[in-house]
Amino acid sequence: MAVERKFVHQGLNRARMSEYFSKQLERAGYAGMQINRTPMGTQITIFAEKPGMVIGKGGKSVRNLTSDLNASYDLDNPQIDVQGVGVPELNAQLMASRIASALERGWYFRKAAHSTLRRIMGSGALGCRIVLSGKLTGPRSRIEKIVEGYIVHAGKPAEEIVHTGFATAVRKLGTIGCKIQIVLPDTTLPDVFNLVEVAAPEPVIEEPEHAAGSTDEMSKPVTTAEPPIKPTDAEVEAPSGIPAGATETPGAVGTEDSTETKDSTGTLSAPVEMKGLPAGEPTETKTLPTAEKKVETRQVGGFWEHKHDSLDWHVMAVVHKPGELGEQEEEVRVVGGVTEHKHGRFSYWHPRSRVHKEA
Repeated sequence: MAVERKFVHQGLNRARMSEYFSKQLERAGYAGMQINRTPMGTQITIFAEKPGMVIGKGGKSVRNLTSDLNASYDLDNPQIDVQGVGVPELNAQLMASRIASALERGWYFRKAAHSTLRRIMGSGALGCRIVLSGKLTGPRSRIEKIVEGYIVHAGKPAEEIVHTGFATAVRKLGTIGCKIQIVLPDTTLPDVFNLVEVAAPEPVIEEPEHAAGSTDEMSKPVTTAEPPIKPTDAEVEAPSGIPAGATETPGAVGTEDSTETKDSTGTLSAPVEMKGLPAGEPTETKTLPTAEKKVETRQVGGFWEHKHDSLDWHVMAVVHKPGELGEQEEEVRVVGGVTEHKHGRFSYWHPRSRVHKEA
C-alpha cells in the first residue's frame, strides 16, 4: 500500500471509530477520543462526562468495545483507556452533542445556541463560535452563526488553540449540523506580548591613568635620596690634549659657534647655537603650544552655546567677525568617508564641501 493510501485509510478509520463511539456512548457523554500507536499496540483514550458508564460493571462495556474494534477495524492490539472531563462546558464535542440533543427535543435553535454560548463563556472561555446549518425554520436550508469573544479562523493557531466539536440533530424536516469552536481560558494568543523591564546598567567609572599611578606611588615605601657620588679626578678620563687633574674651562670644549652646558645630573645637554650673538648674553627660547585651546559647550533654553578663546558664552550659530578670532592653518581629516577641515576663524570641524558665509 502506498504511503498516501495508508494515510487516507487511517483517517477513514479514525472518523468511523469516532462515529461509532458517539452512538454507543451517547448516554455516557462522549467527549472525544485520542489514538496513540506504540510498539506494544494501539492505545485509545476515550474522554467522557461519565467514565463509569463507559467502563461498565466489572469492565464489561470496555471489553465489548475492545472486541468490536478488533473485529471491525484494522488495529494492532487495541487497548482502551477512559478519562473523565474536568469542565464539561469547555469541551467542544460534548457541548455540540448537547445542542443537537436539545434541537431533537424541540428547542428553538436560537434559544439552544444562546444558552449554550452563555454557559461556555461563563466558564471562562476566551471565545466561542456556534454554527448551525440545515432546515432551521422553513423548507430551505440556511446557516446561522453566533460568535462571542476571540476566535482564530485560519493559519496554524486555528489548528492548535481552537478546539472543535461537531454533532448532528435529526429532525422531521431534515438533519441539522451543529459545529462549536472554543478557545480555552489558559490559551496563549498569538498576538499577545508582554514588555520585559530591563534594569539600567550601572555606570562604569574609569579612573584616570595619573590617579592610578599616584596610588601606586603612594603605596611604595618612601626612600631618602642619596646625593650622587662625584667621581674623583683619577677615575675620570681626561680628553685628549688636556692633562690629568686640570680643570675644564667653559671655553675649552666646543667650537666658537656652539656651547655645551651641564645639568644637575652632570650630563651634557644638547649644544646651543651661539652664532651671531655676542658672548655672555642669554639666548631666547620659544616654547611651542602643547595643546589646542579647549572649547566648552552647553545647552540653554534649547540653544547650543559655546565659549572659546577670549569670547564669553554665545550661541554657536553666531558668525564670528574676522577680527574676533585668530587665524589658524587648515587641518584636514576624514571621518566616515566625509572629508572635514577647520581653518582660519572656523575653529570647529566641518565638511570641506560646505560653502562658508562671510560676515
